[in-house]
Amino acid sequence: MRGIPEDMAADAPADTQRIRLELLGEARLRVGESRIPLERRTAAVLAWLALEGPHPKYRLAGLLWAESGETTARNNMRQLLRRLRLACGAELVQGTDVLSLCEGVGSDAADLQAHVLAGRHADALALEGVLLGALEYEDCTEFQTWLEGARERLDKLRRRAAVAESESRERRGDLTGALALAEQLLTMDPYSEEAWRRLMRLHYVAGDRMAALNAFERCRRLLREELDTTPLPQTVALAREIERGPPAPKPVPPPTSRLPLSVLRPPVLVGREREWARMEAAWEAGQTIFIAGEPGVGKTRLAHDFAASRGSYLVLEARPGEQSVPYSSHVRLVRQMLARVPDPDLPRWVRRELARLLPDQAGQEGLPPPMVDEADRSRFLEAQCQLVYQLAASMDAMVADDLQFMDSATAEFAVLMLSRRHAPEPGGRFPRFIDTYRAEELSPQATAFVHQLVNAGLAILIELRPLGSEAVGALLQSLELPGAEKLAQAVTRHTGGNPLFITETLKYLLETGGLERGWPEHVPASGRGQQLIQQRLERLSPSALLVARLASLAKTDFTLELASEVLEMNPLALVTHVAELEGAQILRGERFTNDLLFEVVRQGVPGALGTLLHRRLAVALEQRGAAPVVVAQHWMDGHEPRRAVPFLVTAANAEAAALRHLEAALLFHRAAALLDETGHADEAALVRGRVRNIPTA
Repeated sequence: MRGIPEDMAADAPADTQRIRLELLGEARLRVGESRIPLERRTAAVLAWLALEGPHPKYRLAGLLWAESGETTARNNMRQLLRRLRLACGAELVQGTDVLSLCEGVGSDAADLQAHVLAGRHADALALEGVLLGALEYEDCTEFQTWLEGARERLDKLRRRAAVAESESRERRGDLTGALALAEQLLTMDPYSEEAWRRLMRLHYVAGDRMAALNAFERCRRLLREELDTTPLPQTVALAREIERGPPAPKPVPPPTSRLPLSVLRPPVLVGREREWARMEAAWEAGQTIFIAGEPGVGKTRLAHDFAASRGSYLVLEARPGEQSVPYSSHVRLVRQMLARVPDPDLPRWVRRELARLLPDQAGQEGLPPPMVDEADRSRFLEAQCQLVYQLAASMDAMVADDLQFMDSATAEFAVLMLSRRHAPEPGGRFPRFIDTYRAEELSPQATAFVHQLVNAGLAILIELRPLGSEAVGALLQSLELPGAEKLAQAVTRHTGGNPLFITETLKYLLETGGLERGWPEHVPASGRGQQLIQQRLERLSPSALLVARLASLAKTDFTLELASEVLEMNPLALVTHVAELEGAQILRGERFTNDLLFEVVRQGVPGALGTLLHRRLAVALEQRGAAPVVVAQHWMDGHEPRRAVPFLVTAANAEAAALRHLEAALLFHRAAALLDETGHADEAALVRGRVRNIPTA
């Protein structure tokens, strides 16, 4: 087994900027012009740190000397790092308990990831070789499992780069280059029918129909001989289309037409007559209106249309990710109302309590002192209610959308306002509430409160169902799209009558030309609409998809400035990618156009990419002063639990200062559990001791 020669120490440079790890192919250390072969376990340590980031030293030792005792593994790790330091003449790895590569030490494997994330696909494809070459670690089972996964992740990145670069060259008219990359893609994944279809289509648009059909025959034969199966229907359909087509078509640029506005927002609300009548009766009776239903069934559209028919209204949108950030939904509502009434005449005590949440609203007296008892807390809650009473007095309705995402602190205000809505301040009035939520995702406490109001006759609950076939037909007729109305039965069967899935289906048919030809032979099975949305995502450029994925992880904290920093992307290029997402109706400004899109994008983020983005988000959001619990969650999702602990403790202290004792105790316990997991039992005990100082009442 080769090792690092210890006698090179005298000649090795001390500048880590000249040291580079070559991990793709034969594992070597490049020091200036010299190449030093890496011993097997040394290569393993450096590969792990290059791709996974900082890691506890002795946990890594346990991976590589799994059969040895703890003392032996620790000694072996110390000797390995010593030999590495002598070979380089510089510290390549830093840290005592947690190891990381020193700043300035780069690697080809990390560069491959960075190139793909930044859209430098040609640079990524230039980096060839298998991670750690032919090295195997059968005696280190857990590390071998990681290595196999890391190799697959890098292979996926290469395939992604090949697809993106092929598309780029096709758009530039370089069909020869696009074809070469399509063939390269098949060498990476010969069983990918998507890659075979790409090769067939490129041959066809290049004017070589026979080569396209030969590619299909190669695909068919490979699948039969190797997998004992046949091509997918869409592959067969493409072959038939090529067979029927003209022999020498001219390349056509991809269409850029926008989707009709009628599809983006149907002009008529159909199939909701019965629900509308119930809402009218509840309005006249002064009842709160709750609308529950599955994603995409039309809760928001119904609530907004009804509120607009009754006059002016405000919208409180609870958003994904807010459940863990106290007062976030309430603060957004207050900011929205203050934008309408920028200088309200508020009682001094109300403005003083408001400053606890909005420090910029503090008067000359400055910020109020911390709350010390329940009397202070009650005064704080009362002030928030009085604030909303006053600022919303001119409104006819208030729509609270997606209650399942609302944080528990804002929910307290909502409970108070709903319970007292029938007795507003003398001489004032208060808007009617129209609230929407997903029944399966609402907390048990909130669900119980809704049913309590309904049973008391103070509210009604409308459980919104998908549209029936007649309503689907009426919806399609209202869109005024040629050929749409006759597809009513097929659309109903395919979507189950869910309005969001109906519009997604129509978008797919419009973009693929299926609307004019009638219901196609094959439309991706939607289930809950995921496959249809995934089809739309696959048509995005890789950079635009990366921005969308970051937005799904950042949730309500997503901004263009944050994206530019985290992705290290030029602002002008970022604006172009966001424009592409808006044109595809994925984003509207800095938000997803609907919750289902958000969920599909978030679920599709590859594990390694998600880990990296969460870590970068944690750093960026900490610098921006984001809520500590949000920063902590990003560190945990980025597999850095130890770095999450200080933020959980900060969040717990804030909750305790607001006399939210249960929430504070839960956060302290979460921090202690993370410390236990990372081997810091003494610190965990100290944090648990903080819980004993929290009042139990």
